Formats: sequence, C-alpha cells, structure tokens
Amino acid sequence: MIELPKRRGYQLHAPDSPEAEAVLVEHRVTRADLASALAELERTEGIAIRTIAGINDDGVFGTRRESWRPDLPDAYAEPFIPLLWLEVLELLGRAPMGSMAQFLADGTLPACQLGWPKVPTSAPADPSLRRQQQMAA
Repeated sequence: MIELPKRRGYQLHAPDSPEAEAVLVEHRVTRADLASALAELERTEGIAIRTIAGINDDGVFGTRRESWRPDLPDAYAEPFIPLLWLEVLELLGRAPMGSMAQFLADGTLPACQLGWPKVPTSAPADPSLRRQQQMAA
C-alpha cells in the first residue's frame, strides 16, 4: 500500500527552522546576505519586508508587518511578498542586473545563478559573444 504525504499544498519553512537553514545553504546565501538583499530591495524598489514569514526552494516570503506571527488575528489579511532566489542573487550582485526581468519575460536564467560559472565582468555587449565566452569558461 502506498502512503500519501500528510501535508499537501505549498509549504513554507519557518524562517529559523533547520529546513530553512538548509535551503539557505543550498542557495549559498547567509542570514547576513539575506538581510543585505532585503535592505537593497527597500533602497532600490521601496519594498520593505519587515518580517520573513517563510523560506522554501522558490525563495523568501515576507510581510511588511513588523513582528508578524502566524497566530495573529489578521496574520493573513495581506498577501506575502515573494522574493525569488534569482532576485535575491541579483540584489546581492551575484546575478547580472535585469536577470529577474529577463526570467519573467522569457524564462531564461543567467549562467551565474546558484554557483554556475560567473559571467565575466568584461563580458561583451553582444549576447552571442557573451554566450561563447561563458561556454569557454
């Protein structure tokens, strides 16, 4: 007999859980990196995430509310703010600027995401030449 998983649906790990820590390690992001990315998001886009509600393989999910807890009466009155890992890496300068916009437009991921070979800082402007240079690296 096959036993079905007890939990269904989209799952977020509590921010301070071992599961969340494992996801951070997998994406090579420290807690300090995450704080820097959130500060950069607020500085560049005016989006202030005051509390991280959860972390999973897709990214970090937060709220504008300071000291948010899931047991508050109106805890889910506002949707969470998603910050996908590609956007975190872009905010940290580990992915080229515009990577997230390109991904949303056509699904293309940059070569430097999650430890893939870095795009050279002297990359040519012509995308075909940049791709050749990446393949050679």
